[in-house]
Amino acid sequence: MSVRRFKTGIVTIDGQLRGGIPESSVVLILEEPGAGGDIFTYHFTIEGAKNNERILYVTTDDPAEYILKDMMEMAGKEAKKIEKNVEFLDFVSGRVITPAKLRECLKKRYDPFNAFRNILESNSYDRVIVNNLTYFFLHYPDNDVIKLVEDFSNFAKRDKSVFMVLMTKGMLDSRIETTVKHLADAVIEMTIREMENEIQRRLKFIKFKRTIVPKVILRYDLSDKGIIMESVMRVL
Repeated sequence: MSVRRFKTGIVTIDGQLRGGIPESSVVLILEEPGAGGDIFTYHFTIEGAKNNERILYVTTDDPAEYILKDMMEMAGKEAKKIEKNVEFLDFVSGRVITPAKLRECLKKRYDPFNAFRNILESNSYDRVIVNNLTYFFLHYPDNDVIKLVEDFSNFAKRDKSVFMVLMTKGMLDSRIETTVKHLADAVIEMTIREMENEIQRRLKFIKFKRTIVPKVILRYDLSDKGIIMESVMRVL
């Protein structure tokens, strides 16, 4: 039986993954600050919107309107599809852009953490993006957040979808970081390295279930068009 693959929107990465991320996956993007993990999630969201998939984007660092503006600028002629296909759960301003019954749920002053779980239980999405999981560990009990990540896996299998979860590298206890890496089906690490008079950004694949793990370190830059991959790959 063929497995659906979700393109990331970054051609080089999709090529390394034999066409994209397998369905029913939780993908952890483990990034150093400034490495551009949020931009990676924008590519992933835009790609889904272009295909008219249903998408939930959870933001904890920036208001939804800021992220929507950045995505629409990156998307260019496909911008209207983002407004049509992407719903935002905004932990920054306390607003939720979701169907009416879920807005009514939040009017009852339910805790936003549990409202998030209720949204996932009540709705099916093709892609769910969480930017950033670190926020939850800083504001809620560790065990509750770990249980939420386990729930991500169950929801991804239920809907044959992909959850892309961003987490900041080095901010949390190493045990927590290792636990999340263990629970995820895939781990992509984005790092920054100082080399002489320049900063180099690098991406490597740590783990990937149901896909041969690419043995490359990819170098990339950030631009107003998003992530630009270098043509030369660094082989491990």
